[in-house]
Formats: sequence, C-alpha cells, structure tokens
Amino acid sequence: MLLFIINFCVWAVGIVLIAVGAYVMIEADKYSYLFGDEDTLTTVAGIIIGTGCFIFFVGFCACCGAIKEIVCLLQVYAFLIVLVIILEVVAAILAFVFQDDLIKFMEENINKIIEEEYDGSDNAATQSIDLVQKDFNCCGATGYADWDPQTLWGSTNSGLAVPESCCKNYPNHGNGCNAGTPGNPTSTNKINIDGCVDAFTNWIQDNYLIVGGVCLGLLVFEIFAVVFACCLISGINKEA
Repeated sequence: MLLFIINFCVWAVGIVLIAVGAYVMIEADKYSYLFGDEDTLTTVAGIIIGTGCFIFFVGFCACCGAIKEIVCLLQVYAFLIVLVIILEVVAAILAFVFQDDLIKFMEENINKIIEEEYDGSDNAATQSIDLVQKDFNCCGATGYADWDPQTLWGSTNSGLAVPESCCKNYPNHGNGCNAGTPGNPTSTNKINIDGCVDAFTNWIQDNYLIVGGVCLGLLVFEIFAVVFACCLISGINKEA
C-alpha cells in the first residue's frame, strides 16, 4: 500500500513535468531570441515532456508489478528510479558548475539582440526584449546604458533614452518616462535601472529554496520508492 502512495506522488511529478513542458513549448516563441537559437527552448520543452512521460511509464511499471507481483517489472522500476536519481544529481551538479557560463551566454545574446536586432517594431527580437524588461522590471542586459547611440534602436531614436518597456509600471507608465538621449535618461527615477541578466539571476536565487525543497522532497520519495520496491521483491521471492 505504501508503495502505491509513493508511486502516486511519482506519477504526479510526471504529470507536472508534462504540463510544464507543454507550457514552455507554447511560450517558447516569446523568449527564443534570448538563447541565440530559436530551437533551444523547444528542445528543452521536449526534454521536459519526455522526462515526464518516462516517469509516468516508470510509475506504471511499479503499479503493474505490485498488483500482479511480477518481480521483473519491480526490478525494472527500481533500476529506472535509481537511474532517474543519478541523472537528477548529475543535472544539479552541471547546473551549479556551469551557472556562470549560462549567465555569460545570456548577457552576450541579449547584448547582441539590443545592438543588432531590436528596432522597436513588432518583430520577434523586439517582443522578446520588451517582455523580459516588463516581466523582470529591468532595462538592457547590464543596465539602461546598454541602449546607447551605437545600438540599432539608439541610432533611430535620438530623442529617447530607452525603450518604453524599461519604464516603471509599463505599459501604464505615462508620457516622458524615457526622455533623454540613447543610454542617458533625463530621470532614472522613472525607469528600471537593473540589468535583465542580474534581475533574472536574482529571481533564480530568490527561488533557490523553493526549487531546492521540491527537488529534495522528490529525491526522498524516489529513494523510498526504491527501498519499498526492493522490500516487495524480497517478500515475493521468499513466498515463492
């Protein structure tokens, strides 16, 4: 019975991953330009959905094995859960080791978009930057000075300091919030002054405890699942 309860939680995780992957897939177009490759987020979404389906399949093996007392299925279940645990630990280590590289990668791509592609129109690059600046209350990659006259937008908007999406309370920001010259606002009180890379990094750090707690809880459930699966296998073998 306990194995079923634990396995139900594993199933729930699989469903959540599938839902998250589907959401990322739907929203991918909004942020794709920030990663330098339009297929990057779609690939990530596919991996998340695939992982969710895999975990769901693993749970199915456990239920069938427990109900029918099929040792082979329970062994496959225990092996796959151990594999998932190993992959999770490896992923966590890689995320920690390469976090600085990821931040640098994001900064380079956002700067490239600001310098070469953002023009204030409705193109994908403009929409991506505006969305990030609005959602994270930030401006530019490292700050508002990134919108200097050398950028594509700055070269055609000499009477404005930054795009309107840098303004506080955007889009209900009022007129004149971005007055000045490119990269040099008349008043910094009316715009967001933090760079988007720092804002995004701070957002991740602010949610470390939540993400870490969820991952730790999942890891505990998975370890218990392996232990109880092994106990059930041992009991079935003794009865045989």
